Amino acid sequence: MDQDRFVELAPDYALGLLEGEDLEQFERHLAAGCEACELELARMDAVGDALACAAPLVPVPDALRDRVLGVVYTELDESKARAAQAPTIAAPAAVRPGPAVDMPQATYSPDPWPPQRPAVTPAEPKGPGFWGRVAPALAVAGVLAAALTGVYAYQLRQQLTLVRADLERVQAENQEFARVLDVVGSPRLRVIALGGQAPSPASEGHVLWSPESKKAVFYAYGLPRPPAGKDYQLWVIEGGAPRSEGVFPVDERGQATHVLPDVPDPAGVGAFAVTLEPAGGLAQPSGEIFLAGGVAEKVN
Repeated sequence: MDQDRFVELAPDYALGLLEGEDLEQFERHLAAGCEACELELARMDAVGDALACAAPLVPVPDALRDRVLGVVYTELDESKARAAQAPTIAAPAAVRPGPAVDMPQATYSPDPWPPQRPAVTPAEPKGPGFWGRVAPALAVAGVLAAALTGVYAYQLRQQLTLVRADLERVQAENQEFARVLDVVGSPRLRVIALGGQAPSPASEGHVLWSPESKKAVFYAYGLPRPPAGKDYQLWVIEGGAPRSEGVFPVDERGQATHVLPDVPDPAGVGAFAVTLEPAGGLAQPSGEIFLAGGVAEKVN
């Protein structure tokens, strides 16, 4: 099992949901001293504590409470009634010694031996006692409690998943923002303007380019939303040949931000362009050009 899989199992382990082989492997991995998993568990514990304090208490349904109390009160009333109707047993009178009596001698009896025992009529079964009446209600309460616990655990797991996704998104945004700051803060910052072409003349774009740090960021405004199955793709024209700098999304306002993954050598750059290509992009441009802009002067 690789490290990424162990990190994915950390939230389930924090909630006590791991079982079987996954639980054994995770505990052995944790005992080996994995700092990444320990850090993930610490984060999940902190989030779990916060969510547990924020979760509202779930009250017991009134119908269940009234049912249990009704059974208890009924059994108590019946017990009192049976105690009141029970006959009083008088204490036995004292026995005084009488005159001695001669016991008759044993004689032969023609009856069979051993004598037959009289038939005993079985007593009528009694109704369920107190615990017999309360047990079904307690069983229902246990089932409800288990169901509520399962629902709460599921909701907590979903919330932890959302929190983790938010943390990853914020980390990615922070990394991109740091790269933008590196470009904007460069003392040799260059700005290359890209003008709208025939498919969208009102569109415009800019490439903020730091030849010194070899980092660049692309911004676009007024681009129409691409149709289904299409993506915008950024190109750098280097030595007369186009090279892909990746595809990028456009929001509902027609704006886009894209950090160039592979900034070219400044000495060979002639222009930047944006085309509309099949989803995922192509190795060479084939669609219409929406934005284009040349480098006006040589950059060393």
